[in-house]
Amino acid sequence: MDFTQNEISEIRSKLQQGQTIDDLVDLLNLVIKFQNQKDKTDYKLFPNKKVRYYYAKINQRYVNFEIPKKTGGKRTITAPDRFLKKIQRRIDLIIRLLFVSKPCAHGFLANRSIVSNAKVHVGKKFVLNVDLKDFFPSVHFGRIRAVLQLHPLRLKPEFAHLVANFCCFDSKLPQGAPTSPIITNLVSQNLDYKLVKLATENFCFYTRYADDITFSCDKSRFDDEFLKTLDEIVKSEGFAINEKKTRVQKKVIRQEVTGVTVNEKLNLQQDYIRNVRAMLHNWEKYGYENANATFAKYYPKEKGFLRNKVIPPLESVISGKVMFLGMVRGKDDSMYLKYNNQLKRLMELKSKK
Repeated sequence: MDFTQNEISEIRSKLQQGQTIDDLVDLLNLVIKFQNQKDKTDYKLFPNKKVRYYYAKINQRYVNFEIPKKTGGKRTITAPDRFLKKIQRRIDLIIRLLFVSKPCAHGFLANRSIVSNAKVHVGKKFVLNVDLKDFFPSVHFGRIRAVLQLHPLRLKPEFAHLVANFCCFDSKLPQGAPTSPIITNLVSQNLDYKLVKLATENFCFYTRYADDITFSCDKSRFDDEFLKTLDEIVKSEGFAINEKKTRVQKKVIRQEVTGVTVNEKLNLQQDYIRNVRAMLHNWEKYGYENANATFAKYYPKEKGFLRNKVIPPLESVISGKVMFLGMVRGKDDSMYLKYNNQLKRLMELKSKK
């Protein structure tokens, strides 16, 4: 949805003049009115009384659940209830209208992805992967309130206090709220500036996808002095490096950046491709009903189920996987074309039954 410059100016003015919860409700309802006009939707306006009530009991409006980490263990997700999520989605939209992340940031941004993040590092001889420890929880209320008062948002202190509270759980950034990703990009502006400078001084390339930091180069630069400077910069910005996940990947082994292989070209692990091939094969050989039943049996082990507790139809999952394969390898890639054509054929057969 595109907003006009006049609409953005009106949103910015209300945001920067706001002081009270009622001012925030007026701003959120202005955004809803614009949304309803543009998209012909009928979103309900926020009642002032209910928003004030939520603000008074903000920490009671979240639920916690766990999802497995790729490297083992569990990650705790703290998610808001439906009403609070609606508020946060409008705050998220407002911030995105007024804040443009640096080119090195690729996480949770329009027209950027793990693919655009990985693309920067294709074909490099050395790739350094660094993970920031407890990324979301390390962003606390005080940091959020402070950054909301800076350029480009420039909120008044009392309004920054209100907005920051609506973005926090237990005075920390919850991993599961719609506002959390864009807030991390706001808070990480200075970190990105310093790490771009470090990369430039060492003839490297730098990108960040949320808490995944990547440097790459064609000459060995990642010595003890580089790593020490990197650690000092990260600590100076209130974050910490997860030493267990720091690794330098040379070209002789498989180099990965945010799950995408970057040795010679963008690619995916063979396990991913085998999984797509097997799902299509099962559908074609055993029929949709049998293949979907088998899929539903194993899907509860996936992250998507643990997060949403819903089993999607087989075709939705395969479609997403094939689409991602095309994003990574390119829409003219022979493997993507093969699987995409097979999927279309199976979908057509299913629709005729």
